[in-house]
Amino acid sequence: MINVWEHVNARAEAMAFCDLYGVDGPVLLDEPGAYAAELGIRGVPANVLVDEQGVVRTVGATSPEELLASLSALGVELD
Repeated sequence: MINVWEHVNARAEAMAFCDLYGVDGPVLLDEPGAYAAELGIRGVPANVLVDEQGVVRTVGATSPEELLASLSALGVELD
């Protein structure tokens, strides 16, 4: 997952989100917004889900429901 965030403490916010919703795995923080610009992301916060091969599968998924649905579609089951 890639977390795009424009406010301070991006790392703390991303970790809190992951802890709250049981997201386990690598999270790339794109604080300068370079990767977000490359993907055409214009609003934040936004999440980008990348599969094991490094292929972007979901861009957006900002609400917990959207994120969980996107993860489920990728075959990721959370407790």
